[in-house]
Amino acid sequence: MIFRYDTISLTMVFLAIFMTTCAMVYRGDRSPVRSAPLWTFCLFACIACLASNWLVFTVFLELSSLALAFSVGEKDRPTARFYLYTQIAGGSLLLMATAMASLSGLPAVGPVPGNALPFFLLGLGVKAAFPGLHFWLPRTHSQAPTEASALLSGYSVKIGIYGLIRLIDGPSPGLVFLGALMALYGVSQALMQHDGKRLLAYHTFSQLGFMVAALGTGTDLGRMAALFHLVAHGLFKGLLFMGAGSLEKVYGTRDLGLLGRAARDLPLLFALFIVGATAIAGLPGTSGYASKALMKASLYPYTKALWALQLAGIGTTLSFCKFCYYGFIRPARPTRPGSQPIGFLKPYHLIAMAAMALATLFIGLFPHLMPFFPQGFGALWTEKGLLGGSIPIVAGVGVFSFFPGLFCPREGHVPDVEDLILPASRLLSWPLGFLRQLHTGKLRFYIALLTACLLSAFGALWV
Repeated sequence: MIFRYDTISLTMVFLAIFMTTCAMVYRGDRSPVRSAPLWTFCLFACIACLASNWLVFTVFLELSSLALAFSVGEKDRPTARFYLYTQIAGGSLLLMATAMASLSGLPAVGPVPGNALPFFLLGLGVKAAFPGLHFWLPRTHSQAPTEASALLSGYSVKIGIYGLIRLIDGPSPGLVFLGALMALYGVSQALMQHDGKRLLAYHTFSQLGFMVAALGTGTDLGRMAALFHLVAHGLFKGLLFMGAGSLEKVYGTRDLGLLGRAARDLPLLFALFIVGATAIAGLPGTSGYASKALMKASLYPYTKALWALQLAGIGTTLSFCKFCYYGFIRPARPTRPGSQPIGFLKPYHLIAMAAMALATLFIGLFPHLMPFFPQGFGALWTEKGLLGGSIPIVAGVGVFSFFPGLFCPREGHVPDVEDLILPASRLLSWPLGFLRQLHTGKLRFYIALLTACLLSAFGALWV
């Protein structure tokens, strides 16, 4: 069979349909042509998650990336090409891994032979933005149109996590360490951003780290906790990106250093954004609290990783205190660009955000009703769980209250891996230029070059 379904795959399908519907409502465009890329993305993403073998999964995963690239290209074509090239690179690694694992037939979506595992991890690592392979994420998520950003961060990167859920079948301390590193590094980068959408993009990287760490435990609890957080993060991160995009629509900027007083002008938008901000921080009663409680429970044997995730939780709270204060609360100065509205929100913008906010609260208040809630886990509302979820929030709010100036948005570029792309391309320009010069188009030259290579190879073997 080409397709199969279970609780995990059906959860991914329903999440894709719900998020795409909300994105289309937020977009507010009834044109079938302009709406086609997002619905096509939804279709291909659903097929990828229902695939029974890695080949079908990879093919439809790449088709979903292609469809989403068209949506990104509506606003920024260079970024769309950049995103597409990186996804093709990840897909190529997955195809190579599939070929290596196909000696006895197409490998089912699940654990694979050891010789193919590194290539699967690299390919899925590009999709799930592993450290060093995440260079595409901040630029793409921040430059894309708002509805595309919501799907990129809320769903597209999660297909890589879905692949890891299927792939990992045992404990992997390396993945636990990698996840903790992602969580801390993403938060540290987010705290230094002044672009609201770029701040959210780095928090996607950080929250993916929570999921990777839980998957590294190799337990059923870890897998279901990662799936729970996958859904929870998809909802509240889509909500947050829509909130940041709404600020840009109204004030013409997403620079936190230029914004202010939006809570007074747009109280409903602020209330909806607060739901997403408290959820990502893990406030009890939100989906983020439930999913993080499950992930921390799965990581009890890994004390150092737990401490790292607690520190990342404090950083997350600090980041969203910064966003909410500088973006919504601080008094506006008439002379500052971005302090006065130049546009307005339409009802469908708020309707889309309200749907995601309600879903976030429903999952947080009734987590046991979710089909992906781990069976036999017990109560979430224990003293230990509430204390573990509240400490990062109290600590983060306390630090920001006493030292808000430390987190004042400052203009300037924060270095990251993506800055190595241009130097690397320059470094490769000489050998590529040399190879271009070798391409003369003369058959006699090619025969001579091939003969020289063969003679050199035989000489090396003879010696």
